[in-house]
Amino acid sequence: MASDTLSRLDFDRWDEPQPTSDLRASLVGWLGFQRHEFQRKWRDLTPEQLAEWSVPPVELSVLGLIRHMQQMEHAYLGWGLGGGERVDAYGDDDYAGGSADTVEDDLRLYLDEIVRADAAIAALPTLDSPGLGHGNPLGHTLIKMIDEYALHSGQAHMLRFAALGRVVR
Repeated sequence: MASDTLSRLDFDRWDEPQPTSDLRASLVGWLGFQRHEFQRKWRDLTPEQLAEWSVPPVELSVLGLIRHMQQMEHAYLGWGLGGGERVDAYGDDDYAGGSADTVEDDLRLYLDEIVRADAAIAALPTLDSPGLGHGNPLGHTLIKMIDEYALHSGQAHMLRFAALGRVVR
């Protein structure tokens, strides 16, 4: 049975962002697209499949990637751009941690961090504006997060197929 949070997500295919001369809009659009593509990898997976290390001996699951991306959203965007208190929610137990019993809480923590991250992005006036936490410019930070999502979406894609036991595009 899918978690309540999973059942509320939009798993429809999105088109890539349209080209624009507004670099900020383009980067924010690509971040949104990459986040959505990452989340689409969760569709059809049960909490057990999300938490399964489906490619032995690799201690990695789709849930581990979700937990890792929550930490990346926080370190680079939510805290990194917005400042405040830095919280390492999982420590070194992000990739290999979690279980079917933690799926709902892990998903909620990840999605809540995206809300904080989007508020932090919106609060900075220019791509050159430094983050209040890490001090890196907004533009650089957006590129970093797009790269993080591209990398980990590919991993999640393969783990999804392994957890399902078949290729489902």
